[in-house]
Amino acid sequence: PCPPSPIGRALACAMGNTLVTTQKIACGHTDRNHLRQSLLCDRLSQPTAEMAEALLALQGQTVMLERFAERDPEDPPPTAGDLGSRPVLLLAMTYCILFGYRCPGSQDSQQRPGALSRTYDPVQPADFVSAFNAALRRPQDFLQDLMALRAQAIPRDKLMRVVPLVQDTECLGPQAFQGANSQALRSLAAFIRATVECAEIYMEIRDSAAAGRFDLQQASQLLDGEDSDQRRMISAMGVVGAEAEENELQ
Repeated sequence: PCPPSPIGRALACAMGNTLVTTQKIACGHTDRNHLRQSLLCDRLSQPTAEMAEALLALQGQTVMLERFAERDPEDPPPTAGDLGSRPVLLLAMTYCILFGYRCPGSQDSQQRPGALSRTYDPVQPADFVSAFNAALRRPQDFLQDLMALRAQAIPRDKLMRVVPLVQDTECLGPQAFQGANSQALRSLAAFIRATVECAEIYMEIRDSAAAGRFDLQQASQLLDGEDSDQRRMISAMGVVGAEAEENELQ
């Protein structure tokens, strides 16, 4: 039977070519490699669902994103306890590293409309925050970036840079943020945590396939393609939701 929640039902639809195939493998075979395949694929379901849930939440929090980006630099950081500005910095660094966000040039705000903007890679802590704020000021473009990101395609070097940042659960946990925009900040943290978890699993799958411990055809189904897992899951949720409404009306 299908799980009762929309996210749970969407998993079977959106990841049918991966999880369902894996379940068949696990039922038909019991050797170590096939069991490894099954376990790795099963581990993808929860973080993928968390990515989709966070993205859906952020779609209703665009005003918060813009408001956070336009905050006064002199305002107290929107964090709990004595964490200071570190949670915001870690959040900014993870997004800038994964998405390649760059700092706007110092004269950008004074340029005429349509003029080319000069940007540069963030280096200092303030640079990462500035680049992140610039991305949040375009919330629809920002959300499209999140929707399109394929965890399978995150380069190993980028992943190795962000893993230590995300492992700071005190600063990137849901309890770290407070204030008027805290819901959006928690959603951003949830999305990035789940993304990194998925990317680590996909990296393990890639390495296992290269070492002959994972079926190459199954690995290709998981690693190749154009659509992101979260896009497919959210699309499947729309189908599942529509079917549920139709059944209720009947």
